[in-house]
Amino acid sequence: MTPRLLIGGALGLFGLAVFFTVALPYVQTNDLPAWEHTYRYSEKALRGRAIYVREGCWYCHTQQVRPWKVVDGRIEGVAADADLGRPSDPRDFANDRPHVLGTERTGPDLAHVGSRQSSKEWHIKHLKDPREVSDGSIMPSFAYLSDEELDDLADYLMALE
Repeated sequence: MTPRLLIGGALGLFGLAVFFTVALPYVQTNDLPAWEHTYRYSEKALRGRAIYVREGCWYCHTQQVRPWKVVDGRIEGVAADADLGRPSDPRDFANDRPHVLGTERTGPDLAHVGSRQSSKEWHIKHLKDPREVSDGSIMPSFAYLSDEELDDLADYLMALE
C-alpha cells in the first residue's frame, strides 16, 4: 500500500469521525428552541453554575435522566432513572453553555435536584461536609469556597428543577 493512499484513507476516516461525533450533533442541537422545562437561571445561579464548572462537579455528577417509561405496569428503559423524574430532553439545556451533562455517575444525578432536595441550607451543609448529611459519601468537601460562592452554587443546584 502506498503511503499516499494510507494517509488519504486515514484522513478520510478522521474526517468521518469528526463529522459524526462533533459536527452533526452540534448542528442538530445548537439551535433547539427553549420550552417550558428549559432551565432558567438568575444571575446568582449563573455564578453558581460557573463555580460548578470550575470545580469540576460535572466529572462525578450527570445532569441527564435517561429514557424510561411504564408499560403494562413495568418500567422499560433505564429503570434506575425512574426515581429521578421525567427523562431529559435536549431542549432542557437550550440556555446552557457549555453543556455539563456529566461524564459518569460517581455521585447521584443532579437533573431535577432542585425539586428533589428543595432546602438551600441542606445543599450548603452538604457542600461543606458531605458526610454530615450523606453517610458514606465520597464527595470531597467544598468548605474552602467562600460563603458567597457556596450560596451561589446552592442557588444553581436549586434551579435544576
